Amino acid sequence: MSNRNIAVICNPQSGKGKPLKLLPSLENFIKQHGLNYQSFTNNLPQNLNNFTDLIIMGGDGTINYTINHFKNINIPIGIISCGTGNDIATLLIGKQAIQQQFETALFATPKNIDAGICNQKLFINGVGIGFDGWVVKRLLAKKILRGKAAYYSTVISLLLFYKETKVKIITDEEYHEVNLFMLSAANGKTYGGGFKVAPLAEVNDGLLEIIIINKLPLLQRLKYLPIIENGKHLDKPLSFLKYKTCKKISLNSPQKLKAHLDGEYMESNSFDIEILPQFLSIRTTIG
Repeated sequence: MSNRNIAVICNPQSGKGKPLKLLPSLENFIKQHGLNYQSFTNNLPQNLNNFTDLIIMGGDGTINYTINHFKNINIPIGIISCGTGNDIATLLIGKQAIQQQFETALFATPKNIDAGICNQKLFINGVGIGFDGWVVKRLLAKKILRGKAAYYSTVISLLLFYKETKVKIITDEEYHEVNLFMLSAANGKTYGGGFKVAPLAEVNDGLLEIIIINKLPLLQRLKYLPIIENGKHLDKPLSFLKYKTCKKISLNSPQKLKAHLDGEYMESNSFDIEILPQFLSIRTTIG
């Protein structure tokens, strides 16, 4: 019998119950390879001290909840993509058939990736402040549409009425005030089911990709939405857009700002965001 001992965290609420349906297949796969495991469906293990590996079954929310629950995970993590939103899985393992995901989660060579921290909460993919935060807040109320369809319809409706907010932005070298439409502090390239907000982001370069979009008239909002979706907004200079990389960024506003962290809604008057280089070990075939 192997000396590996795997904790399998399966979120039964994720992806309309898909993780729970896949769990027996994963367990059979683990058994076939003579590995020890323990599955957790309604609660998390008290700690990971007795485990050599962790497999997370679910979407972005499940992954984010798990890494924040344990804070410092020092064992390799495998991911099975089966949630409503799977941008983190797409970032870390790409698009794989389920059997290939099992192989990757158990046997791919672990690679160290960056994470980030925002107001004491960890993230993998990124933080969106302003317009993106409002999108996620509206999505919380949507029950019928899911994934990219829900994201896109919510974006379109908000574009018509959204008002920018005055914020102060501080990075390593700069301080400035803007009427902010949105800011993304990204570790991964996409969110919202595939919007390529930070097409130049690399998950292991020790840097945050910062996209700042200032006040935009309605026609420009409608014109540039498809361009941002396809990741073409950095191809040539745009007067309303600022792009930079940094290790830390802070935002302050007299008004509460709406935001999301790996798709999870949050709000605050201030945000302190920092990259954590080589923070997690992920079993991945990418890179």
